[in-house]
Amino acid sequence: MTPRSGLLLARVDALPDPGAIVVDFVEGEKRLSLIVTRRGAHVAAFFNRCPHAGYPLERPDGRMVVQEGRYLVCTAHGASFVLDDGACAGGPCNGEGLTRVAVTVRDGAVFVA
Repeated sequence: MTPRSGLLLARVDALPDPGAIVVDFVEGEKRLSLIVTRRGAHVAAFFNRCPHAGYPLERPDGRMVVQEGRYLVCTAHGASFVLDDGACAGGPCNGEGLTRVAVTVRDGAVFVA
């Protein structure tokens, strides 16, 4: 499932700074899980899928692990990714970053571009 343009992902003030949240969408039998990140004024979004093994990155309780305010950490195997751009920062991701989703911020909210 591909996120459609204009889809509301989150309010900026609902995003931890620095931090990340998981946003899930279900349409029939299709499921879409995205990670929305924030560090200061920079907001980004990625598909919630670790390139190492294809698992979602969040903990079983749905929370994201953000280390040192700069890295997303996959709770399955410890791969880490730069919060701002999803680039592999270490661990078993072997140089493969997260797949980015283009977003736009307007009127205090984050939308798929």
